[in-house]
Amino acid sequence: MAKLITLGAEEELQIVDQQSLELAAHDFERGQHDFPDRNGSSSCELHKAVVELQTPICNTPDQIVASVADMREIIRLRAQAQQQRILSAGVHPFSNWKEQEINKDLHKHQHYIRLVDEYADIMRSLVSYGFHVHLGLPKGIPAMAVFNSLRNSLAPVLAISLSSPFYEGRDTGMQSWRHSMLDRLPRMGTPDIWRSEEEYFQHIHLLRKVGTLEAQHGMWEDLRLHHLYHTLEVRICDATPSLEHIWLITALLQCEVATLVEDYQRGRLPKPLSRACLEENKWRVRRRGLAATLIDWNSETPVSLYDYFEQWLTRLTPAAQELNLLDRLREKIQALFIQGASADIQRGIFQRSENYQTLVQHLIHETEDAQFASARYLQ
Repeated sequence: MAKLITLGAEEELQIVDQQSLELAAHDFERGQHDFPDRNGSSSCELHKAVVELQTPICNTPDQIVASVADMREIIRLRAQAQQQRILSAGVHPFSNWKEQEINKDLHKHQHYIRLVDEYADIMRSLVSYGFHVHLGLPKGIPAMAVFNSLRNSLAPVLAISLSSPFYEGRDTGMQSWRHSMLDRLPRMGTPDIWRSEEEYFQHIHLLRKVGTLEAQHGMWEDLRLHHLYHTLEVRICDATPSLEHIWLITALLQCEVATLVEDYQRGRLPKPLSRACLEENKWRVRRRGLAATLIDWNSETPVSLYDYFEQWLTRLTPAAQELNLLDRLREKIQALFIQGASADIQRGIFQRSENYQTLVQHLIHETEDAQFASARYLQ
């Protein structure tokens, strides 16, 4: 059954000027014409300093990593032709949001114009970058039953991706400042528990009817049942430069959903935790990162994030063995806690250099080296 959990991913990349290393307006249409998509697709976003890549439907985390690496290389070439560079992180460490250009061509970008009209400076200032994973379920499995229990794993998945400690030239004290920005919008954050897929989409249709949502658009929460693809879309993660962290996020989610499908078939799905409980653990991860202590709400006791991952991997072992991922999962989890998430590495670089340009150059190197890193990693 685990082999039927399909995968897809989206990554929002930062475009920066190659000299100043500030965020820079990118000519997306010119870039796509000169360097067509390969092993994936791409699109622009509200801000011109964003290019989003999308993988095709994949069966393995290796395929996700290969597609991300290929598309990063294509977007790197586009940026290079415009005297720009690319990097992956949840926010830019020092650029000012007020200086960022947005896509506002009335004929091409009506959706973005409506968003700015509705959310004003909240939307204009939302210069943030995420990594999203789509998980396709086998036929006959009710998506909402899996959705409700998958919510329980959102905080530890975020911990792997943490990459936005600096914002506008300040250390925010957070591991993910990106979520401090996102949570200013409605229909964000931890989703509620829904009784059925029908009830979930009835709510979306109601929001469209009253003019809150546009047609063909859904909510933006940390996890959603996608309104077009009907995949479970995990949206909580910061964009991260590390391909190994991308692999780890994708592999854990595939194993978790495969395990939840098995749990559903055996009538033993984990009880979905309340939004309030999940928000508590999300806050702890955002603030303390890999050093966080989570609350085990079943036993009402604190547990270190390291111990949480150890217990989680034990639970996922049958699915991970079936997918031939167990040994690599164990290896990558150990490496994560030894080397740190991107936010930890960024702080170390800045403490040594006290220079934001040096920090951005590091992020550029980590991101643009993806093609070589992927070939080495997937051998």
